[in-house]
Amino acid sequence: MKRYLAFVVVAGWGALNGLLLVVLAIYGERSLAYWLWGGAVTLLELAAVAVLLSSRRGPEQHVAYRVPVRGSAAALPAAVGCLLAGLALVYGYWLFALAGPLLAVAAALAVHGTAPREE
Repeated sequence: MKRYLAFVVVAGWGALNGLLLVVLAIYGERSLAYWLWGGAVTLLELAAVAVLLSSRRGPEQHVAYRVPVRGSAAALPAAVGCLLAGLALVYGYWLFALAGPLLAVAAALAVHGTAPREE
């Protein structure tokens, strides 16, 4: 399963979009919507086949990644926290309740950092 995990993710993404296409059919959309959504599902499944072929030809996938700099793990929570803080100015101040803890986690990761796992 570890070797073909990327294929499972892309194929699952395409399958979920196929399910959404069925929902469109149930609600009776126009035929153009079926063609567009069906084309997207087809492209996703073709991408899944390409991922499967590339994973069969190449070496095993890396399952453990190391963070190059100790404080760089704070980048993702800080970015999402800043995004939520910006959206709070538009959609309501209740989003600050979500942005605050993320920014606190980002600050803690920036100060403390992370250590690579020992294998």
